[in-house]
Amino acid sequence: MVNFKTSRRTGLLLLLSLLCLLTVVQPTYAADPISFCKCVCGQKYRIQALPRDSQHPIFGGASKACVACTKQFCLDSVPEICLGVGTGEGDELTTSCFERDSYKDQFIVYLFLSITFGLLGFAGLQPFVKGLWQRQQQRSYAQMPL
Repeated sequence: MVNFKTSRRTGLLLLLSLLCLLTVVQPTYAADPISFCKCVCGQKYRIQALPRDSQHPIFGGASKACVACTKQFCLDSVPEICLGVGTGEGDELTTSCFERDSYKDQFIVYLFLSITFGLLGFAGLQPFVKGLWQRQQQRSYAQMPL
């Protein structure tokens, strides 16, 4: 006969281990956000991905990816952006640098998804677990002789 308490503890331990693994794995994917440079000239704009920097703040260095977002970078990567606007020499060209996602936003989204799927899983498994529990209780009680 299978000990129900032992299998229950094993299942909870496995679930807790999986949850801990997911919380450790996810930040490693989010540790290297992509930086973008937005080049705007008149009504035209272009968003370019900046080259990745090996000296990211998480790995101990200062992020220098946004330093590459200059007017010259925009003119070199997209030379036709300022043609027909003013002089075309980049006088009207403005640049701005941004990262795709912040860590706080990612954390909130993943926390929401984890809680939602956890509650859905609990609601879906609850009738099954109740049925198992009732069958286990019926087997464990023996009828008293009259």
